[in-house]
Formats: sequence, C-alpha cells, structure tokens
Amino acid sequence: MKRSLPVLFPYAVFALLALASWNRWIEPYVDTGRELAVPWRVSQGQRLYRDIRFYHGPLAPYAGAAIDRLAGRSLAARTAFAALLALLSLEALRRLAGRILAPGRAGLATGLAVALAYFLRPGGWLFPFSFDTAIAVAALTWALVLIGPETAASDLGAALCLAGALLSRPEIGFAGVLAAALEARKRPRRLKALLLLPLSCAVLAYAALSLGIPFATLVSDDWLALLRPPEAFRNVYRAYSGLDRPVLRLAELALAAILLLLVAALLTAAAALARAAGGRSLIARIPKGIALAALAAAAVVAARPPAALAETLSLLPPLPRVVPPVLAAAALVRLVEIARGRPPGGVFADVPDATLALATFFAARLLLAAGYAGPYNAFFLPLPAVVACAGLWRAGQKWSPQIGEDLPGLLSAALSLLLCSRILVMAGYYRGPGWARVATPAGDLTLSEPIARTTRLALQDLERSLSPRARFTGFPEAGFFNYVLGKSNPLSFEQFFPGCLDEAGQTRAIAELERDPPEAIVLINALAVGEGARAFGKDYSRRLGQAIDRDFSFAASYGPGARPQERIGDPGFFIEIRVPVKRPGGTAGRGP
Repeated sequence: MKRSLPVLFPYAVFALLALASWNRWIEPYVDTGRELAVPWRVSQGQRLYRDIRFYHGPLAPYAGAAIDRLAGRSLAARTAFAALLALLSLEALRRLAGRILAPGRAGLATGLAVALAYFLRPGGWLFPFSFDTAIAVAALTWALVLIGPETAASDLGAALCLAGALLSRPEIGFAGVLAAALEARKRPRRLKALLLLPLSCAVLAYAALSLGIPFATLVSDDWLALLRPPEAFRNVYRAYSGLDRPVLRLAELALAAILLLLVAALLTAAAALARAAGGRSLIARIPKGIALAALAAAAVVAARPPAALAETLSLLPPLPRVVPPVLAAAALVRLVEIARGRPPGGVFADVPDATLALATFFAARLLLAAGYAGPYNAFFLPLPAVVACAGLWRAGQKWSPQIGEDLPGLLSAALSLLLCSRILVMAGYYRGPGWARVATPAGDLTLSEPIARTTRLALQDLERSLSPRARFTGFPEAGFFNYVLGKSNPLSFEQFFPGCLDEAGQTRAIAELERDPPEAIVLINALAVGEGARAFGKDYSRRLGQAIDRDFSFAASYGPGARPQERIGDPGFFIEIRVPVKRPGGTAGRGP
C-alpha cells in the first residue's frame, strides 16, 4: 500500500476534478472552433496550409482528422483524445517527480500540479485551447523521462517524442531539442541521435506539406508565422507572460513573495518551538498544530471567502507567481556551474539539466503571470511546479538541522493544504449555479449562462434554416457551429482574431466572400483578450467588417446583448445570424 498510494494519488486528484468539472471543459468561442474545424476539414480532404490557413504544426490536425474519420463528428471522441494526452502528461510528470523526490513527496507534488493547473479555464487539458500545445508539452515531458536511462531504446523514444513536439509546436519542440542537447552534451553519439532524428523528421514533414506554397504565404498565414509574429500575437505573448503590465505584475510578485515568506516564517517558528519543546513530546505538537490550523483557516477563507472579504481577497496574487523567477535564478546558477565544470549544487541539485532547462523555458512563458487562469498556465505550470516543490523540500531538509527536524513535514502539510484549497475552489466553480446543458448533433456539452441559452437558440435557428448542403462562416470564430452541424466553411481561415489577417489577408477574405457567398454568417460577441484590439470589425479587421455589413443583412439575434444595430464589443453576449443581401427574402430577416 505504501508503494501504491504515491502512484495512485495524482490520478485520484485528477479523477476527482474530472468528475467535478464533467463535460464543462469546452469553451466554444475561445479557440475551440479552430481546434474542431481544422482537423474536420482535413478529414474531408482539404489540405493543411493550402486550403486551410493554420499557424502551428500538422500533427494535431492530422490526429484530429484521423479521429473524425474513425468516430465521425464527435465532441466525446475529441474530448477522449484530450483526456488521453492529459493522462500521458500526468504519468510522465509523475515519473519525473519520482526521480527527484521520495515516493510520497513525488505523489504529493504531482497531485498538487494537477490541482493547480490541469483544469484551468480557458484551455485546460480536458479540452485544450490548442491540441498542438497539449501534444508538444506531453511529448517533451516524456522525452525528459526517456532521456534518463541512457540506452539506445530510450534515446530513440526520446528522439521520437522530440519529433512529435516539433511537428506540433516548432518553437516548443526546438526548446526541447536544446534541453536534450544540454543533457547529452558530453556524449557525442547520444547527442547526434537526439538531434538528427527529430530535426530530420520535422524538416521532411514541413517541406512536404509546404511544397509549392509561396514562402511569403507560409510566413504570413501558416506555420512559419513564428518567424515574424504579427504585433497582435506578440501582444498576446506579452499578456500571458505578464510583460504587458510589468509594474503591476512586479508588485503582485512582491506581494506573493511576502505572503510566502510569512508562511515560511510561521512554519519555521513552529519547527523551532517544537524542537525546543522536545521534538516528539505532546507539548511539541502544540506549535505545529497551531501553525497548521492557522494555515488551514486561511485556506478555507481563501477558497470560500465571506462576502465582506471576497473583494479584498480577490486582489491577492496567486502564490505560484513566484515559481518562474525562482526557476530562472536556479537555471542561471546551473549555467554558471556548467561553465565552470562544477557539479550541480544548491537546492535544485537533484534536478537533471534537461528537466531544469525545460521547466525554466515553460516558466518563462508565464514569467510574471503564473497563477490560476488559463490558457498557458494549464500546460506550462505543472512541470515548473513539481521542480519548485523539489527545491522547497530540499531547502527544508538542508535547514532542518539548524531549525528543527519537523520542518520538511510541515512543508508537506502546507502543500497539502494548498492542494485541498485548490480542489475546493475548482469544485466550487464547476459545481456552482449558472451551468446548463446544450445538445448538438455532435454530442452534448455543458456551458455557463448566458452562453448556454444563446448557443442553444442560435444552434436551433441554424439547424432549421440552413439547407442540407449549406456552407456558412462566422466572425471572429464560428468553427464550433460548422463542426457540430457538419456544414463547411468556404473561407480558408477559421479564426479572425487580431493578427490572423493582415491587409492582404482581409482582401483575400473579402474576395472569397464575394466570389462564393456563404448561406449565412454568424457574428459572435467574443472579445479578443490581450491583443490590444478587442472587437472584430471595430478595433481590427475594419475593412472586412464593412464588407460584411454591406453584403449581409440581419436575420436573427440571440442573447442578453441582442438589440438593433448591435456590434461586437457591445455589452452583453449575443450571437447574430446574417444572410446575403441578394438572397431572396434575405433582407426581411426572420426576427429574434
């Protein structure tokens, strides 16, 4: 039982949160349309990067297309694929933790990583904002596991995992290749295997898929956009890393560090008082009990704040905010040690070079914004969290002879309380009021209100009014409707958020709409977050918005924000359906 519990514990946390959040994972208008529609279009015979514009690698779209070929259009099948990726990532994370921590602590650290990040919205593992990112992170985590044994078979497995990451998110995969090279730097044969195979596979695959496509198109609309990301994309990356408001984020980081120092002082004092009282005596348990009771009370208040404190507590930054700077400092120290030819030292000495390097790379994507909100935290926080826990326990062991032998145990108890608090918060969110079931031809899902009712009404309208072979499109993203209804999108783009279309891209999209008008257009009041320009047709893609206003007339609108002359960016969520002006009866509309 002692051997089994640490192994099963992270899976128990995962299962508990999966049940609490059951079928509440999909957010239809936050990248989900792209993740559903692009693979489905590939399964229908359209060509990635030629007929369909796509900014990431080909592995996830082709995997999704294979699932659609086997299971048909099925939200459940796609969710099962996401769950498989989540469990693969979890197992790799658990194995990595087991190499740098004792079994019980490894289980606790992995379970904590699950509670902190796996079910965050938007973009949790059970339906990721990007299947490409999920595959890349899972593949790289397994590459770290396989690099350890130093056998030909494990190196081959690691190389294939690196190739999978490169074929999903090239920039993330390349970071994994560099981390593997750092680990194998003193072994030329191993270094060659870990570099040549994944890079060769990636080069051949991308070359085959890009053959005949102009280089400028690959850079502007397809996977080579990473060479010259649009300004809107750079704004998103800055927002997700907290660099969009560095002064505020640094202040939050300082406050989070102060909170953690107060917790550390409380635990240190409890360990010291217990040691002074005789260590194992009954009296020695009193300071430890008081310290843990205080932390438990604080955790309960944070998870279920009273109304009078809710607004104040919402201003407190999440405690994981300190993880990225700590790992950045640890990586810098490791690089100095490598340059001087010294063995690893300090509290991260047990963490292999590749694991520390990749954890630092992931943490850098969240540099000043690590916390309890997606989408990046769901994927890039777990590995840094496990590595940070390893350093924390190592520090507790290092200082326990001077402070008190109970210090590592108190740290474990504090981390357990944090884990329980996060479970309570996540369960409360997913099981709170305001959720409703939405039935679709591709399966049911549960959405929050008012999105659920609005989606249901718009779906019923489209099912009733569209002809069997109808094609339609939507802005800024309506691929969810295309997928569940089985209706194709005549445009080569699936998303129209800032950065997706430059001036030439708008011209192409307008020409496509004029040449082959869709039977309907769906406008969704979904705002872009972090890009600076938030409202489609108002803050960005104005020419495309004007063309839609000119050529498509109002047919129906649903949601609390529905009103005459509504615009994306107005208060209140709405979904508006438009039809071509020249379509017989189109100008009359169907009414709300």
